[in-house]
Amino acid sequence: MLSEDKLARISSVISFNSKNINDSCKQLKKEIARNNLEPLYNWFNIRKDKYYKIGWAYLYNHYDVEDVFQNTIMKVYQNISQLREERFFETWVTSIFINECKRILRNREKVSIIENLDKSEIQQGQNSYLELKEGLDRLEDIHREVLVLKYISGYSQEEISQILDIPIGTVKSRVYRGLKQLRSNIEEVE
Repeated sequence: MLSEDKLARISSVISFNSKNINDSCKQLKKEIARNNLEPLYNWFNIRKDKYYKIGWAYLYNHYDVEDVFQNTIMKVYQNISQLREERFFETWVTSIFINECKRILRNREKVSIIENLDKSEIQQGQNSYLELKEGLDRLEDIHREVLVLKYISGYSQEEISQILDIPIGTVKSRVYRGLKQLRSNIEEVE
């Protein structure tokens, strides 16, 4: 059981961290405005796994995901003055990242995950992974994007609402309908 002293220290660390996050976003915005991109590269490096999963869910191509990272960094740099509240920095960057993924999808034919898997991978127990990817591929974009953000990237429904600039009720209905359609798609594949 935690003593009152330990609880007080934990509470002060938590409040310090939230203040610290806001301060670090303000500092990051200032550094970008001063043409110093190193803090932005560091920020992305800390979150690279999270963003890579988002990019992969859209593009299924390592080179395209790398392009999205670079394009997003440049757009953040070019448009940092448009960010009104520093506390929404991550949400804003995520929106830019997703829009870049969509832009690349529009500019090229979609690469199917089946083409990237060889027969040995399928035979080594990857069938459920393949079925999930095929099921996701067959979803409408509006349903796929909320499922990717929620279940692959771990965003809350409120954060998804901010990222996609849609009401929370719309997020909930898209998650529900997307899961329902995904189940149906996976059953068809089986």
